[in-house]
Amino acid sequence: MFSTPSRAMAIFAYQPFKAIYVFVALGFELARLPVFLVKYLVSYGRQHPEWTFRQAITVRIFYSAVYHISQIQLKTPLPLAPGPEKERFVSCKPAQDRYYKGPLRNNTEIKPVEVGATWYPAPLSAASEKINIRVILHIHGGAFVTGDGRTGASGYMARKLLKHSTATHVFCPQYRLSTLPASKTSNPFPAALQDSLTSYLYLINDLKIAPGDIILSGDSAGGNLSISLLRYIVEYGSDLGLSNPSACLLWSPWTNPADITASYVHDNDHFATDYLSPTFTHWGSEAYAGLSGLQSLDQPYVSHKNRPFRTKVPLWVNTGGGEVLYYDDKEWFNMMKEADNDVTLDVEKHVPHDVLLIGNMLGFDKEATDCAKRAGEWLRTKR
Repeated sequence: MFSTPSRAMAIFAYQPFKAIYVFVALGFELARLPVFLVKYLVSYGRQHPEWTFRQAITVRIFYSAVYHISQIQLKTPLPLAPGPEKERFVSCKPAQDRYYKGPLRNNTEIKPVEVGATWYPAPLSAASEKINIRVILHIHGGAFVTGDGRTGASGYMARKLLKHSTATHVFCPQYRLSTLPASKTSNPFPAALQDSLTSYLYLINDLKIAPGDIILSGDSAGGNLSISLLRYIVEYGSDLGLSNPSACLLWSPWTNPADITASYVHDNDHFATDYLSPTFTHWGSEAYAGLSGLQSLDQPYVSHKNRPFRTKVPLWVNTGGGEVLYYDDKEWFNMMKEADNDVTLDVEKHVPHDVLLIGNMLGFDKEATDCAKRAGEWLRTKR
């Protein structure tokens, strides 16, 4: 009934086809909802027998929502106005041009820009006392095409980290999101990676926060960007005088956007226990590739599969035992461990993708809390 996005303009992303699609999709989902309500009344009818009824039905609804959002390619606005975050929202100016080298300059149309970001629980400034602070720089997920660092999208995750980790502050940038149809201004790679570096440099250069007091963090596509940023520091940090953060937390990192075959979803025994669909990841891959084409994603700063590197930064890799990216995450962990890195794999059994971000929405609040607690315990051993 519903097609997979292609490089051609997705017809459902434009009016009046978008409105028609939403109307038909809503009717379709409402018509079959009673089937799932009855099916999930008994544990053996649910996606996983250990899930509650609420978990089963909310994951099912969320799967449908993500699927249809990707069909209409719903855009996320990224204003630089403070909005409800008020003084917690700040703007980060680009650093000096010399900091953006190599892969961050491979597309002359993509230049560093001003980046908005949200502080939790309160902002730090250049004049703030820097004693006994520890800042988590968290790069949000969303397949490079959706999400932001503001309270509505990232507040749940930030509160969990503040409560259960060693962090005193969480800093969430809203990097440029990629869009379709691809164009010179559709923010493909390396726009998001440029903005991730801008955010890190803002903390170090503008606010004078020591790199040793910064913990890099990222979920899903943000985990991909975090890995890429660490690789960039390894390859260019010494020339730029750019030091490592103290540690890195990776939450369900999307390690291989170059894989658009969808086999890692449909041929995955975790497909039923996750909400990710090929339409969503394909949308993200196409948009992030931009005019360069999907083949451009098969490079070390986008796809990390079979491309381990050595970093001095301790790595924490959390993945869900019920998510489709579990096998990719475990494979990447093993390769990084073989490359003699300090890397820890943490698996929360039976949960879907990115539970720390949306555990409250899906009924996995306890599991999200447990993940945050274990990450906090791990961080205390790395101080």
